[in-house]
Amino acid sequence: MKQSRIIDAFYHKRWVSRLFFFGLLLALWESLAVFGGISPLLLPRVGSVLTAFVKGFQNGTLLSQTVFSLGIILLGLAISAVLALLLSVAAQLSLFCDRAVDALTVLSHPLPGIALLPLIVIWFGTGAPAVLAVIVHACLWSLLMNLQSGMRDAPPMYTDLGRIFSMSKLRIVLEILLPAAFSQSLAGMRIGWGRAWRALISAEMVFGAIGANGGLGWYLFKQRAMMNTAGLFAGIVLITAIGMVVEGLLFDKLEKATLRKWNAQGLKEAQ
Repeated sequence: MKQSRIIDAFYHKRWVSRLFFFGLLLALWESLAVFGGISPLLLPRVGSVLTAFVKGFQNGTLLSQTVFSLGIILLGLAISAVLALLLSVAAQLSLFCDRAVDALTVLSHPLPGIALLPLIVIWFGTGAPAVLAVIVHACLWSLLMNLQSGMRDAPPMYTDLGRIFSMSKLRIVLEILLPAAFSQSLAGMRIGWGRAWRALISAEMVFGAIGANGGLGWYLFKQRAMMNTAGLFAGIVLITAIGMVVEGLLFDKLEKATLRKWNAQGLKEAQ
């Protein structure tokens, strides 16, 4: 009975299967480090990485650089959300703006952020504004595309009801189409977050220290320069853990609290 419960949890609770494979990966890692004849400079032991991780937080280095990276990415995501909202509303109010936004999206969305780095350096230098520009470029277009798609996919009866109640075009967009596009915009923000997080770490490694101590990307760069492989792995693990927490806790919990709840209520009302 106990074995069947474990198997059932493995296949029906995602966090259980993830813990299993994470543990398997750690065991493989430790086995290779101990018995594989690999130099610690190439693959340090798990314990060495854990020691470097704890030491980084004890001396405040990892903590301050984590806070800096999270602060600047939140600012970048906020700027992206405001820009996406303004562009989407403008596209709904004016056919000319819709065509202009469409052309801008087609041009910019496929363009890798790394290709813009030389131009960003010329325009913004190598400080925080340059990193913000990279984050906004990474996040904006996926969020904008999903938000516009959600507005276009709204049932026509919604806008018809708005016209029946003599609502202005702006009110229809803000009070009807925008809420109807919430699920799509949440998906866009989820995609944009992942792209922006990767872009942030890359930009910090390229631009170097920003602010007092820099961010996690700069931490990785310093560990590589000092050949501190254990510290390098500690930074990589922290970056991955933050991404998993945001994906698994923030977005999943938000989805459960809104989309799934609304869908369940809709099915109940339909019955």
